[in-house]
Amino acid sequence: MKELYYPFKELCEQRRSVRQFADQAVATADLEKIKHLAATAPYASGRKNWEIVVVEDKAIIRELVHLVNQRSDELRNQLKDNFREEFEVYATHFTSFATAPVLFIPTFRIPVGLSYMLTNAEERIVQWERDSYVKSISGVALLILLAAESLGLGGCYMTGPLLAEEDIKQLLSIRPDRNLGAIIPVGYSSQQK
Repeated sequence: MKELYYPFKELCEQRRSVRQFADQAVATADLEKIKHLAATAPYASGRKNWEIVVVEDKAIIRELVHLVNQRSDELRNQLKDNFREEFEVYATHFTSFATAPVLFIPTFRIPVGLSYMLTNAEERIVQWERDSYVKSISGVALLILLAAESLGLGGCYMTGPLLAEEDIKQLLSIRPDRNLGAIIPVGYSSQQK
């Protein structure tokens, strides 16, 4: 087998998070290549209880930005006064996907296994099951980012927008039993590398 360490090392080292995107569409063939590579990710218990929702509609992306901003505003109003300013600075990053031409949103389901088999499942077992699938969807997300990079595209792993997870799921018609792993904006960087 051909050694791929050095090309892979170079790909990993050159990857940077991209948060500002050029107004340029991503080819459908490239979107399919990214999804194909993501599908090779290892997953907890050998189950692939996940899907990738791809959003290219700019009106829907704008609505997602609105939902995330709305939820951030709600949370800001609940903060102690001495934390509001810090949160406002932090929350500005939650919508940096606004200029992306496409969003990849890996979703996953947490099937009950061991916690279902036990007569009285401890909270730590339930948490362990959830953590297994959260960690697994992170592997899917990593492959999305590396696949995008290999195609000359940029991306960013974003979990901040998930503060509005329930609203996002409703807007995108994602089943209630599914969880969002991240929002991953992908496109051509508006900055030169």
